[in-house]
Amino acid sequence: MKVKTSAPTRIDLAGGTLDIYPLYIFLGGGTTVNLAINLRSYVEIEERDDDKILINSTDLNEKLEAKNIETLKPGGPLDLIARAIKFYHPKTGLTVMTKNTAPRGSGLGASSSLLMALSAALNKVADTYADLDELIHWGANIEARSLKIPTGKQDYYAAVYGGLNAIQFHEKGVEFIKVYKDEKDLGFLSDHFILSFTGISHFSGTNNWNMMKRFIDGDPQTVRNLHLIKETAVKMEEALLSRDIEKIASVLKEEWENRKGLAEGVSTPETEKIMASAHKAGAIASKLCGAGGGGCMITIADPEKREQVCAALLEAGAEILDFKADTTGIKLEAI
Repeated sequence: MKVKTSAPTRIDLAGGTLDIYPLYIFLGGGTTVNLAINLRSYVEIEERDDDKILINSTDLNEKLEAKNIETLKPGGPLDLIARAIKFYHPKTGLTVMTKNTAPRGSGLGASSSLLMALSAALNKVADTYADLDELIHWGANIEARSLKIPTGKQDYYAAVYGGLNAIQFHEKGVEFIKVYKDEKDLGFLSDHFILSFTGISHFSGTNNWNMMKRFIDGDPQTVRNLHLIKETAVKMEEALLSRDIEKIASVLKEEWENRKGLAEGVSTPETEKIMASAHKAGAIASKLCGAGGGGCMITIADPEKREQVCAALLEAGAEILDFKADTTGIKLEAI
């Protein structure tokens, strides 16, 4: 059997970090709002006639080989992939090829997107019969073990289900809400959103862990700002429902101001310089994706100013990424 899967990455609009357990419990619940986009992760798995496990990450240019599932050792740049394969424990050998189309260190949840695409493929090959929510919960545990720090779940929901989502985390579990159900609404966002890569990679796990640790240690500014981010995420959901781009931009700006105070390194002189160039050219608001520190930046601008804002971003050293909103979530084809 050969299985091909893909899953979208995401732009987080508000409430990032609130999806980390048990942080949202300490906060009395929290909402994360994100938009799935068509910068996808791709996986191809083919069953073998022998017991070998062969892994090839084409974007990382990394390979890993083991004579069987028992001798497959996690570690190194393909640790997450190896751990997922061992978790689903296929009955035959496998040839596994993976590819991320988002830039490395983008802050778009690319590793989680890849893990969901891989999990869906392994679920099919190994006859695990898990449902999509189980793939999400298992994936969060696999990735946390790989990173050795707590991980959030917002990335997985965007990867699995696609669309524009408000994901509510609370004591009873997770409530997943589609904010926009019409593709025309998503097109409205794409018309006003500009996605760029700052050229500065970041490791979101470290920043998120620093934020969570500072909260647990009772740092007053971190506690205050996380509560403000919780409030801002609710405002973002309301702004999106109103389809008022000025209101959406205002809330995005508020989110970024709150986020910058969470931990050192969320904002840097280099990223602030790029943002300032975009705003001088007519952008309404900007924020870094993920935990900040670098990676991708989402910028909101009126369509008639899009060209000049993009030119300013390019001149400041950023790379413009062509994207569209993605409504399909995981795609799977078995041959």
